[in-house]
Amino acid sequence: MDRLSGLNSAAVTARNTATTPPLIEITPAADALRLDQVDIKLPGGSPLVAAEAIEVPTGDRVLVSGPTGSGKSTLFRAIAGIWPFGRGRVSLPHDARLMMLPQHPYFPVAPLADAMTYPAPAGSYDHTRLAEALHAVGLPKLVERLDEEAHWDRTLSPGEQQRLAIARVLLQTPDVLFLDEATASLDEPSEAALYRLLQERLPATTIVSIGHRGTLAEFHRRRLALERSGDRFEVKQATLKPVA
Repeated sequence: MDRLSGLNSAAVTARNTATTPPLIEITPAADALRLDQVDIKLPGGSPLVAAEAIEVPTGDRVLVSGPTGSGKSTLFRAIAGIWPFGRGRVSLPHDARLMMLPQHPYFPVAPLADAMTYPAPAGSYDHTRLAEALHAVGLPKLVERLDEEAHWDRTLSPGEQQRLAIARVLLQTPDVLFLDEATASLDEPSEAALYRLLQERLPATTIVSIGHRGTLAEFHRRRLALERSGDRFEVKQATLKPVA
């Protein structure tokens, strides 16, 4: 009983903290992703990441880098509106379809066809489109298993799961795509092939990636580097070699 009471008290405290101003405000923008005077904090109030004036135009390719624990994934959560701790404004393109791909993608226990297209309703895509997407990401052997139900997060290797998640992206064609080390389980040639595939199939999609490999710079136009500044990390912009 004491443990349940403590859990309930912590949940109430977290809810109150997350809904008490100042908060990170999410607003619509015309044609770009913007961060204005964003100061991201930990739930306890400690500073984590500061971004004064960052703009990512539609169709841009941006690589986010920084040391472990610098708040890269938390920055993504704040942009998605699921991390309210802090203050400032995040502006997102009006009516844009956003998609976040984590390092460990979620797959429901379901037929592969449904797990692959989650969170779209079952049957949203015919098997021809699903098979084409599987071939494109290097998983042709899974085509014959589209109707098979399984725990896919246990059945497939981490690299296969990440390839399957990229197939999900190809099907749902988001306007803004956030990749949080979403290809980290793949070797560099395979990772490069998938990034080229995204460039080819989604030329108008804004892509923001978190990654540590230097080879990723080839597929991005700009870098947002999280650098230590006092008690927090500040987001600094730099231009990379333009994508061919």
